[in-house]
Amino acid sequence: MSRHGDKNAKGITDLNSFDQDKNICKFASPNSSDSDLFAFQFIYETMPQRLENPRTYPAFCCCLMTQGTASLETEYGSYPVIAGDVFFTFPASQFSIVNCSQAQYLYIAFVGSKATEFLESVGVSRKNPVRSGFSELNNTWFYGILKASSTSLPLLAKGLLLYTASFLSDSQKNDKGGEKISVASQIRSDIDCCYANTELSLEYLCDLHSYNSKYVSRKFKEEMGVSFSEYLESCRIHHACNLLASTSRPINEIASAVGYKDSMYFSKVFKKRNGISPSEFRSSQIENKEYK
Repeated sequence: MSRHGDKNAKGITDLNSFDQDKNICKFASPNSSDSDLFAFQFIYETMPQRLENPRTYPAFCCCLMTQGTASLETEYGSYPVIAGDVFFTFPASQFSIVNCSQAQYLYIAFVGSKATEFLESVGVSRKNPVRSGFSELNNTWFYGILKASSTSLPLLAKGLLLYTASFLSDSQKNDKGGEKISVASQIRSDIDCCYANTELSLEYLCDLHSYNSKYVSRKFKEEMGVSFSEYLESCRIHHACNLLASTSRPINEIASAVGYKDSMYFSKVFKKRNGISPSEFRSSQIENKEYK
């Protein structure tokens, strides 16, 4: 076997033995420096529910969602994120990660004189912090965090940032070039816009666009990392959480507002995803506000 083949086999072995339930935190050496784009921290976060309270961080963070669903909340809005999404947080800008369902992600923290230019080049901003459909980056990022040491981290993580940027940039060029968005992205956009429609279903949207439902179901799972029904459920519960926390509307009204005909079924789904009932969730939000 060639030396190159040995290296590939070793990489596969490393990933197969990787414990995806444990946090990993790696940091650059104090004497490392790169004034243009300095990556100094590489983290595998397996418990993002710890980040539900708003916080700020003194650096940019490029995050790759590897599993589950959650919501990124910033001063500019709330953004659902699922496996395969790349999302960013910004220095001195408050953010929180909420409504986590088996969510895990990797992130690289970085600073530098070219950091803002780097983000602008791939179409990312504080108002547009999420890009979708990049699950193919997972193995490369996992392999990177396994191999990173305090001395190699700045160069290795910077390389990963630039590699990721090439994917984001190609996606951005395709969008600007007038190419059609993928079927899965179209369906995801429809869900984000029409989740409150109680008649919304895969068959409904496929009839609307003249798509084959079996094909769409397979492509959606491949690109988004979750099934159509899982994403629709996540989207509805995410908006229900916002309404429960910010309004005093009755639970049956909230159920209807996010697309559920039966409030009892809504409560069952809500508890399955969050571990507590809608009323308990509302009480916990009130208690948190009083504590603050």
